[in-house]
Amino acid sequence: MKTEFWLNSLEFKNNLTVDLKKDSIVVFVGPNNSGKSRTLREIFQLTKGQKYNIEILKSLKVSASGTADDFLELIKSRKKDGSYRYYESSSNTGMDANALKGYWDSLVGGSQSSVGAISNFLVKSMDTVRRLSLVSPPENIDIMEEMRTHAIHVLKEDTDKELQFSKYFEQAFGEEVIVNHGAGKKIPLHVGERPIVTAENDRVSTEYQKKLRELPFLHEQGDGMKSFAGLFLSLFAEDFLVNLIDEPEAFLHPPQAMLLGHMISQKLGNDKQFFIATHSEHFLKGLLESAVDRLIVVRIERSKSANSVKVLNNTDLQNIWKDSILRHSNILDGLFHKRVALVESDSDCRFYSAITSAIVDNEKISSPDILFIQSGGKHRFPVIIKALRELEVPLTIIGDFDFYHDENPTKFVYESLGGDWNIIKSDFIKVKKAIDVKRPELETDKLKEEINSVFSSFSDNIIPEQKIKDIQSLLKRSSPWSQAKASGKAYLPAGDITASFNKVQSAFKEKNLHILELGEIEAFDKSVGGHGPKWVNKVLEKDLLLSEELEEARKFVNNTILQS
Repeated sequence: MKTEFWLNSLEFKNNLTVDLKKDSIVVFVGPNNSGKSRTLREIFQLTKGQKYNIEILKSLKVSASGTADDFLELIKSRKKDGSYRYYESSSNTGMDANALKGYWDSLVGGSQSSVGAISNFLVKSMDTVRRLSLVSPPENIDIMEEMRTHAIHVLKEDTDKELQFSKYFEQAFGEEVIVNHGAGKKIPLHVGERPIVTAENDRVSTEYQKKLRELPFLHEQGDGMKSFAGLFLSLFAEDFLVNLIDEPEAFLHPPQAMLLGHMISQKLGNDKQFFIATHSEHFLKGLLESAVDRLIVVRIERSKSANSVKVLNNTDLQNIWKDSILRHSNILDGLFHKRVALVESDSDCRFYSAITSAIVDNEKISSPDILFIQSGGKHRFPVIIKALRELEVPLTIIGDFDFYHDENPTKFVYESLGGDWNIIKSDFIKVKKAIDVKRPELETDKLKEEINSVFSSFSDNIIPEQKIKDIQSLLKRSSPWSQAKASGKAYLPAGDITASFNKVQSAFKEKNLHILELGEIEAFDKSVGGHGPKWVNKVLEKDLLLSEELEEARKFVNNTILQS
């Protein structure tokens, strides 16, 4: 019968309980100094039965299945001089088989009192610093007689595992990893092209050793390579069933962090649990590529002495991942910041971010931990807002004036932010209808005439790009909403309609939803022509602090983004 050992629930001090499966991958996210690493330490402490100095977790529950004999078979490599010893130390006296069997049967029966004794053999914690030393050459051992105390001992004993690990390493760095079986007192790993083993020259022959020793040592390589190799080697070669990993992306470039996430979820089977604290959206994306069904994302935020803990609904996570535009955006990076500013386009992101940075640098105030995210259009706001609100990521939302064009998604956005749509609905509809009934610049007959004029201006079989733009411009002029977006509040009739608009705007602002009264970002500086990226590129060449044309933009950023 298979030996199984897993954490089946975590209970936090804010009364949140997270139920777990045997193969769960739990990822803790949040701003810096929010308690992610501490949570890992507390999980490790509680599995050892140590309940002192616990601030974030209240308790955890461990389950196990399988016979005591199967458990002893799993940890047979820990046996020395008749007792079973902890993997990472050969100096402890260990426990005898009968004691361990008793603890195991007690745990399988539901008792939590024996968790500490069993977890010493099945739970491992890996912090950033220790990972760098995991590829350092351990002392050589007699694999027939001595206890394995290092993952490299496992590779030395099992050639198939060595070759498989080498393949994984090669995916990340383009180089093989080779165990040196003839180095004497130590067992180093080399990096490079594996020498060929022949009948005359085996792995300890002089000829083989000469070729192998021309290759560099893994433990003398850069921190990125050592961190990746040490972490994955431990997870791959050792038989710990619960693994706690702090900042696995440390020292890695984004593509390697993403690959590591993919490999942890894809290459290590479904019989291990992982609890991971990370700051990397790339690592998180690597997990999502292969294990979205196993993934549980927990956001931790700290305010003074209290921690807020929330779980992202897995369905919301999958909805983000299914949307091709959101999947390749930086939305997941929002999980690691104190606030997200959500805007419609990349041009909006660049503009507001640049103005914000200019003000912060000039006034020498603390840089706000704000991430600017573009949704690719207001119709994608609901998916992003639902996911980030689920984790209580504070949001500032900025939209163009045409947010008033449709009741949805505006209603959903406002209600997601905690607003009561029924209170403002009638005023919102008044504003919308006032624009709907306005006469457009080009009515049907005039629009036809203008479009025909464009078509008559060329004879090509394929419509020139500029002519397509001309037609698109004409179509915009056939809708009052195009004019409304260009003019903003000034397009509204005075009196009741403007009063209704002011009421709705006030309600929106209370929920950190800011609709541009100028219409769109291009209205912040009408001395610059163009639209979108073309407009932003020209504006950002100006002095963002002193330009008179950008005074309204600076006021808007100060009153919305920096005051949120």
